[in-house]
Amino acid sequence: MVRERYIRQISALREDLLRMFSMVEQQLLRAIRCLETWDSTAAAQIINDDRQIDDAWRALEESVIHVLATQQPVVASDLRLTSVVSAIASELERIGDYANSIAKRVRRASRRAVFIPPPPQIHEMAQLALQMLNTSLEAFLRQDADLARSLTAHDERVDELEDTLRELIIAEARQDPDRFEAALDLLDMVHALERTADRATNIGERVIYLATNSQTTLN
Repeated sequence: MVRERYIRQISALREDLLRMFSMVEQQLLRAIRCLETWDSTAAAQIINDDRQIDDAWRALEESVIHVLATQQPVVASDLRLTSVVSAIASELERIGDYANSIAKRVRRASRRAVFIPPPPQIHEMAQLALQMLNTSLEAFLRQDADLARSLTAHDERVDELEDTLRELIIAEARQDPDRFEAALDLLDMVHALERTADRATNIGERVIYLATNSQTTLN
């Protein structure tokens, strides 16, 4: 009976993490759409919904602590799973913060008198970041270390795009000093997307640890 309850608790942790993955994925997707449409109303809703992700993260952390405190001894594989779940949840919470940051910048930029059209590379970067989050989820579901390692190539492309976008945006600001604040908005969005990609690779590292019991660095 005790073991059955323990198995259910471990399963519930995994399911809660998958729900958090879904929440963050939707939040990031909505933020990217805001970036494409400059919809300040949608941006305000994203900012408001960020609290739900924070609440989900705190609840999951409490569940992990409860499992570890009430089920002793914990077998090594389950201990690894609980530590990975907690670490991934923290990464997801940060990605939610980056989506929130993009939404805040969209809302701020939409109120400015001067506007810099986003270079097309920012959309490629956004789609790559979203794809990397999806890949990290799939890798977790399969416990697929090779799939997790594939995130490295995408992360390198994101870094290249970040460098390109910084040059383009700064060049725009130099041509017209009135565009300086608008340029800062775009640069902050680019940074948020780059950090999202980094967090996805961090999740990939946790998946590799879960699948192989070995530490690795992907970025």
